[in-house]
Parts: sequence; structure tokens; C-alpha cells
Amino acid sequence: SKKVNKAAQLVIIGEDTEVDKNIIDNLGDPLMHIIRKSMDHGLETREQRAQTSKPPQGTITLEARSTGGDVMIIITDDGRGLNREKILAKAADRGLLNKPESEITDKEVANFILAPGFSTNDEVTEFSGRGVGMDVVRKNIEKIGGTMSIDSIEGEGMSTTIKIPLTLAI
Repeated sequence: SKKVNKAAQLVIIGEDTEVDKNIIDNLGDPLMHIIRKSMDHGLETREQRAQTSKPPQGTITLEARSTGGDVMIIITDDGRGLNREKILAKAADRGLLNKPESEITDKEVANFILAPGFSTNDEVTEFSGRGVGMDVVRKNIEKIGGTMSIDSIEGEGMSTTIKIPLTLAI
């Protein structure tokens, strides 16, 4: 938060959720990457947050829980969310659209950020803008048998859900 000049707090829920050491070893880098993306892309500056009804300090929540036959890890932020138009424009430039924009759901738009080399940053920073990242995170999650999905509401924040079958998690 100091490097990007943003006020933020990290909230951890479910720290007692049991997961196999092998899974934990493979989750460290992806989780760090997602949290850094939330900080750099998601959370607004104090000044930007002051122009909205949001508190000056942003919140990133890391939650782990067992549900049925899965372990769920959910990373949420209360930042700006994904910009549908910007993502669609970038996806169109890269030839990723296979149907009219009006038929593309918000969930499909969110999943474009998981494409290899995809970035909407206009400049490269220490943390992002190189187009290397979320696709690698997705591949690492899939390598351990998990799945990953993204939900976002523009202006309200983003949520990344990692689901790992319990048979693999313990």
C-alpha cells in the first residue's frame, strides 16, 4: 500500500481451514499475485475514494472455507471493479470476441483478464501492466486441480474465487 500510495487493510477469514501442505505451497504465489492486482488495479487512491461514498481506506478480504466437497478461497476488494468497456475494447483489439459485444455477459468479460498477455494498463508499473499474470495464476490453480472464476461490479469491487476439490486439498 505504501508503494502505490493507497490506504488499505487486509481482512483474513477462515485461517483455520485445513489444506494440504502441497496445496499451500502452490497457492502462495497465486494469492500474492491476486492481492497485488487488487491493490494496484482495484483499490482507488484516497483522493478517488473521497469522491465516492467509500471510506478512505480500501479493504481486501482473503477468505478460506470448506463447502461440501470443496475448499473455497475468495479474494475480494471494495475497489473500482472491472471496466467493461475498456476490457471489451482490448479484447476486440486482440481478436478475442466471438460474438457481438451486446451478447457478452459480464462474467465472460471478467474472464478475458485471464487470457495470456492480457492487460488494460496503459503503463507498466512495478506490479502490473506487462500482460503476465492472471493467466499464469489460472494455470497454477488448474495445475493443482482447482478452478478459478472472477466476478465484478464496476464501482463496487471485484471477487476472485478459487475452488479446490477437498480430495485434493487434504
